[in-house]
Amino acid sequence: MLPPLSDTFPDLIRSKFSSAVDVGSLTFTPSTEKDVPAGDLTFRVRVAPSLAQKPVPTRREDEAPKPKFNPFLNPEPDLFLCDLGDRYSLILNKFSIVPYHFLCITKKFEPQRAPLSEEDLSATWECLQANVESGSRLLAFYNCGELSGASQEHKHIQFIPVPHDLRLLPDIALSYGIPVSKDAIGQFPISHPGVAFAHFVLPVPKNPSTDDLVMRFSSLLARTLTILREQGQRTISFNFAMTKDWMFLAPRGQESYGGVSVNATGMVGLLLAKSEEQLDFIKNTGPLEVTARVGLPRITEDEQQHDY
Repeated sequence: MLPPLSDTFPDLIRSKFSSAVDVGSLTFTPSTEKDVPAGDLTFRVRVAPSLAQKPVPTRREDEAPKPKFNPFLNPEPDLFLCDLGDRYSLILNKFSIVPYHFLCITKKFEPQRAPLSEEDLSATWECLQANVESGSRLLAFYNCGELSGASQEHKHIQFIPVPHDLRLLPDIALSYGIPVSKDAIGQFPISHPGVAFAHFVLPVPKNPSTDDLVMRFSSLLARTLTILREQGQRTISFNFAMTKDWMFLAPRGQESYGGVSVNATGMVGLLLAKSEEQLDFIKNTGPLEVTARVGLPRITEDEQQHDY
């Protein structure tokens, strides 16, 4: 495991967030929240119409394309929080719609299409210990691959506070206790029986070792890769999410549906609408249908056991 974050980290992130907003280094976009029921699940939709009003840069036909800017190789000082070991830095998200949204980035370039490593999982666990907002727990998420909702090619794991009383899809899935198939570590990955898209959840023990985290991630990743392979996907794209209680993976088949882009937060129950029209689309279509369209269909337990 990496060395723990300082006890003062929550105070640091709160003060840095406020100062970065004040000096204009961080853009915080106001939003409203709407709860949309879906069976025994409730999807919380954050509505931020001003995001749809951002101008899109254009380039003249005779203008040579500029190299893609990587904001993580030299983070802005106003956004920098601290280092985490020798390999990672923690920074504020420059464009936030959730207060105290921060990132764990690799100091050197590593591709976002790569699965999480042992060190990545250890860093994720250390970040999850921070209590950055009263009444909330941290949600870690990682968008892997071009269809996952990732916005940057440099590896980064994201963290947002989520209210303790908001039960996300993995919380409710674990309450069913329905096994998909027995894995190599003697536990049972869970899927919510009322959700059409393939997804896998495992509980995380208290005070896990790095090996505990790696075994769970490897088990979930193996099943995710099986889905991608069985359904003929040419690229590897999946969403990862984690709290101190569980780990979640879901394979992806497309990045958006009906103009609504979906990343890992959307797959666990936190969708983003950039207009009232998108909110109406989510309500009318149903959040479970939206997430099913960007995910991949489940396969049966027998098919999974045949592969392992």
